[in-house]
Amino acid sequence: MDAKVSKFETLKLLEKCRKERDDALHRESVLREKLRQYESRMRSTEALKQKLKTLTMDNKDLRKQVKTLRTEIGLEASPKFNGKTTKDIITDLHEKERECVSLVEKTGKLSLTIDDLTSELANTVTSKTLLEDQVQSLQQNLKDMTNNQRRLLKLWEDKKVQREQLALPAINHKAGQKQFTHRHVQTEMSIGLSQKLPANAFETKPFTRENDKKTVLDKHSFQSYGNGYHHDKGIHN
Repeated sequence: MDAKVSKFETLKLLEKCRKERDDALHRESVLREKLRQYESRMRSTEALKQKLKTLTMDNKDLRKQVKTLRTEIGLEASPKFNGKTTKDIITDLHEKERECVSLVEKTGKLSLTIDDLTSELANTVTSKTLLEDQVQSLQQNLKDMTNNQRRLLKLWEDKKVQREQLALPAINHKAGQKQFTHRHVQTEMSIGLSQKLPANAFETKPFTRENDKKTVLDKHSFQSYGNGYHHDKGIHN
């Protein structure tokens, strides 16, 4: 009985030892993994420390270079940049860059506006030239009409003189015939065929009441027209 118990206890102890061994191996494996991770983190930390040290040294060198450059370009002595850090200066430069971009856009819009105004100005100049040509043409037409009016008035005056001379006695009529003929020929030579009055325009007609009214009206119209002509002639002279 004791031998059997001892054997059972031995097996039980053996099983317990195996279990403890397995647990110990598992804990060892876990601890080894943790140790490996810790060593890896330590190596990473050391690398980061070394990198930080290198960056710190580089930063010190860059600060020295920036300070030297600020002194060389006069930023340290300028009231505008005095006391500003490099970051502040870079921010100001970015702001200036944005302002430049905005000004370039405005310049482009102004260029388009200038192009439109230039086109409108060219059209206006063309219209002005056409209007000036029309004005010159109208002035020339007015000048021609004025000259024709003067010639017609001159012809009317000559015809009036002729009619008055026809009413004089025959002796006076013969005495003034040469002078009238000379003026009549000169006037007809200076007036075109289309502007001449009919030959019987100033012939005397039998006296009637209606003819008398027309003669008085025509005489009044010609005198007013002649007075206007002399007035205009005085202005032109």
